[in-house]
Amino acid sequence: MINLIHLDKTNELLKVKDLYLEAFPKYERVPFWLLIYKSKKKNCDLFAIYDESEYIGFLYLTYYKDIVYVFYLAIEPSQQSKGYGSIVLQHLKEIYTDKRLLLNIEKVDRSADNYEQRFKRKQFYEKNGFLNTNFEIEDKNIVYEILYSGEEVYEFEYHALFKSYYGRILNLIF
Repeated sequence: MINLIHLDKTNELLKVKDLYLEAFPKYERVPFWLLIYKSKKKNCDLFAIYDESEYIGFLYLTYYKDIVYVFYLAIEPSQQSKGYGSIVLQHLKEIYTDKRLLLNIEKVDRSADNYEQRFKRKQFYEKNGFLNTNFEIEDKNIVYEILYSGEEVYEFEYHALFKSYYGRILNLIF
């Protein structure tokens, strides 16, 4: 059984940080201190993911109106290919039945060095019921496809979500 435990209620900080640094390339990461800081606010949560009492990964969510944005989801390498990613996404759909789920993936581009990884990632999310929005975002010269589950999410809502997340000051930096 999957449990999401808020990071400040566990002792997994170092494991979460190590997995964060391992799972996401530098250009996709915000400073880890910012994740910790924001997770203490009402519009973000940083969870350690457990199967019973065993740590298997982490999840970072931010909220805007009726949107739950999956900012980061990572499963420990030793726990991958066991269905945990799908279980976590299904769990989110059950928790947030009245919300729209939203996330980004690198655009599936045949010329990309990691084309196969991008293709498999998109297949994974499609298998889990996520659909493409009708817009893409470019950030730091990387094009991202925006995927959603539930009712469609529009581009202006996506931008409003990030404006809300970063606030006036951090929007200048990021």
